Amino acid sequence: MRIGIFSESFEPVINGVTTSIQTLRKALKDEGHETFVFAPAFPGHADTDPNVFRFRSILPPTVRDYPLAIPVKRGLLDLARRLKIDVIHTQTPFMLGWAGLRLGRRLGVPVVSTNHTQYAEYTHYFPLLPVAWSRAAVIRMLRRYYDACDLVVTPSQANKEILLGYGVSREIRVVPTGNALDIARDGAARQAAREQWGVDPDSTVLIYVGRLAREKNLTLLLDSFERLAKDHPAVRLVFVGGGPYEEGLKREATARGLGDRVVVAGFVPREKVGRVYCGGDIFVFPSMTETQGLVLGEALAAGLPCVAVNAGGSPEMVRHGEDSFLCENDCADFTSRIDLLLRDAGLRRRFASAAVENSRRFRPEEMARSMLDAYRSAMGSR
Repeated sequence: MRIGIFSESFEPVINGVTTSIQTLRKALKDEGHETFVFAPAFPGHADTDPNVFRFRSILPPTVRDYPLAIPVKRGLLDLARRLKIDVIHTQTPFMLGWAGLRLGRRLGVPVVSTNHTQYAEYTHYFPLLPVAWSRAAVIRMLRRYYDACDLVVTPSQANKEILLGYGVSREIRVVPTGNALDIARDGAARQAAREQWGVDPDSTVLIYVGRLAREKNLTLLLDSFERLAKDHPAVRLVFVGGGPYEEGLKREATARGLGDRVVVAGFVPREKVGRVYCGGDIFVFPSMTETQGLVLGEALAAGLPCVAVNAGGSPEMVRHGEDSFLCENDCADFTSRIDLLLRDAGLRRRFASAAVENSRRFRPEEMARSMLDAYRSAMGSR
């Protein structure tokens, strides 16, 4: 099968959407299928993959790391015919999502779309518009777009329920993204990570990996750590990732008197992030807007017990009381769960062992096979 993938997010931008696309591409290739990616051009970036095609783009002044594609590409229809594309798979419901939808209609092939993001929870990035108005407009746009596709995919049952609540009437399938990172507990990697962070080898490290942004609920994590720091002098908190809140996070930690115990490590390239998990002891994840929570699956594969807010797709990634704890969006509850793991080394070890075993549920080959079933179903319905 030959699949055309349309996405606003793609390399060199690294986020959950890019990770999901690349995981799927490799898994499909291993199954004998070929993919072609259509994405915005990024200033200064040159592709080495001949199966990646770029649309001209502009960089918005407020979000410089997310180029906006100009959804017009001369010769796109002829190119798609030469590539003999069997199905269009869009990853975003915006400019390139609509471009992929139009191309699918002109080619006479089915269009499948994956919803990766709870877009209605990101309306704070449009400060000039009232939040209620922005949210309602986003929901209308999502409903209109997904109902125009032949089939919709989302990585968690929780997000499927959200889309149904928006009034999306098209068939929706749940296909979790597989974990393609090579992660294993490695003493050398653990030592290297801690040396880079300036963390004592005997310290217990709470680690967060992900985008540093307002919607990730990171204030809850700081509030919790402020309480824990009083009773656990050897505990450190490490944030790995980049985003608009990176500098604000440093200032906030300093203002709370935690500057010497909180490390904001910054962005780590995707090919190196697997070893970063080895530096941690407990994975802490306060986000409430995850469609899946890929980093939770990665943390489990690294043998890290997780403490996560019971919201979005996170509950489908971990097993409460077996490899992780789920808690309310409440500082006292979040803190008490971390505190329990800090005080009970035996419990941490049991959770760590179960985490590695349970992480095997999220295999890239399962993702590819489920997605191929979705493609064939969309073809059959046509």
